[in-house]
Amino acid sequence: MQFSRRTCVSALMGLSLVSVGCSAQPDSQTTGSTGANGGQSGGDNSTINVVESLGQGATLDQIGTPWFNSGALSQAVMFRGLFRAEPNLTDVKDDLAASSELAEDGKTFTVTLKDGLKWSDGKPITGDDVAWSLSTILRAAKANAIYVTAFKQIEGAQEVIGGKTSDLSGVKVDGQKVTIALSNPVGDLKPVLAQFMILPRHALEKSDPLKMDTDAYWRKPITSGPFEVGQLSQGNFITLVPNQNYEGAKPSIQKINVVRSTDPASDAKSGKLDYFATNDPEIIKAMAEVDTFTDNPVDVLFYRYFVFNLSDNSNPMTNVKAREALRYGIDWKSLVGGLYPNVGKIIASGVPEGMEGHDTTIEQYTFDQNRAKELLKEAGVDMNRTLRLRYYYDDQTSINFMTAVAQQLMELGMKVEVLKFQGDATSELYSTRKYDIAFKGLSAFSVGEWYSEYSNNPTFGQIIGAQPEFDALNAKLNQTVDQGERQKILGELQKLEQDKQLKMPLYRLQQHVFVSKRINGTAKFGNPLYIYDNNFAKWKLS
Repeated sequence: MQFSRRTCVSALMGLSLVSVGCSAQPDSQTTGSTGANGGQSGGDNSTINVVESLGQGATLDQIGTPWFNSGALSQAVMFRGLFRAEPNLTDVKDDLAASSELAEDGKTFTVTLKDGLKWSDGKPITGDDVAWSLSTILRAAKANAIYVTAFKQIEGAQEVIGGKTSDLSGVKVDGQKVTIALSNPVGDLKPVLAQFMILPRHALEKSDPLKMDTDAYWRKPITSGPFEVGQLSQGNFITLVPNQNYEGAKPSIQKINVVRSTDPASDAKSGKLDYFATNDPEIIKAMAEVDTFTDNPVDVLFYRYFVFNLSDNSNPMTNVKAREALRYGIDWKSLVGGLYPNVGKIIASGVPEGMEGHDTTIEQYTFDQNRAKELLKEAGVDMNRTLRLRYYYDDQTSINFMTAVAQQLMELGMKVEVLKFQGDATSELYSTRKYDIAFKGLSAFSVGEWYSEYSNNPTFGQIIGAQPEFDALNAKLNQTVDQGERQKILGELQKLEQDKQLKMPLYRLQQHVFVSKRINGTAKFGNPLYIYDNNFAKWKLS
């Protein structure tokens, strides 16, 4: 399984960036020309400038494949799935699909596509595109876990994954009707399909699935949504223009410039930006002084947590009591509240407090250094052995957080070495494994994605080993549609999580979506790391 942005997202979506005011600029971006309420008009009233992540490194060299990470505004207006999610990501409505039906046993799902759909190159969108997309993602090098977990239940998936065939035997196409046969029911199949963007078979079928994310296609992709790439200046900007073959409502905004920014608050204030999202507390604080933008906080499942390298028997944290000591030995309330004011919320479970299914009996973290020391002693921790604490985030707040954690662990009498991973985070976490505790992030589609790390995960399993109890509960959760039954299973998962303590949830971060006040008609915002119906066709510029 590849390491995705959903497990390694930067504090600002898209910051490894150069200034908006770089030498190469989109046509409409001219200095000194701002709208009356902020946001740069560039001499017309139909263009917006956005900052976003377009794949790992946010290089702006190409559009990022939505099969790996989705949610960028550009992806939302260029690609479409069979369905489109509402902002809550749970309720969905038809998009490419005209209708759908799930059999009573939950094992046969039938979708009929709308008639007359076209790709931006004028070729028809067909059931063959759907079938090809479903099978190809199972062979892709960069495929997000939510898709692979769901589509592995399609009949014939193991043969595709194993390389025996490139076609899913469980997917049948009859004109615009696609029938999907499942080995087991998938409880959240429609919401997952609402995130899964169908790609054009005729443009990509000759591409190697292991290299498809870097195919030349992504520099000017054939699209199904209301926009397509008009101009791409590698490393500088990407300009999106209307797709003339899009059959839906035509947006009043005629151009989207995807740009880069090292200081989004300053660029927003000076009128160079119209839209961006972040969970960086420093940027959020700075944006409070920008009265030409609205701040739209969104509660999301963006977990920050500790993982333990239990594959190393010398790790002081191999004893569960040592891991439990961390709950008491660090002043999480002061630490999270001080570094992430109005953004971070402490969590002690994979189902955060306030969410349906949360186990209210779970003990919240309490700062008690004496209790922590007792637990470390009971665990037989060698206090002379240096604890290797690692992280991969490079924003200053995360660095301050890890530094403070190390200091408080030393106050317990431990020797601590805290360092940033020097190599690729995936390799460092799951292959190299020269750490005891690592600080990790996960932007989860649902709480089920949080718990899926415990089982059926070949990468995570390298650090925690086989977990048959989690396997059984996760299988039940994935196959259950009834919400009451799902909550019962989540209760069992939380109890098992508390007993095992294989990873330690610390806090979750809000996302803040900042929008220039010159944009009107926006509806409710959802998690900007996922694709949902953002009402873009009704956005208007004043």
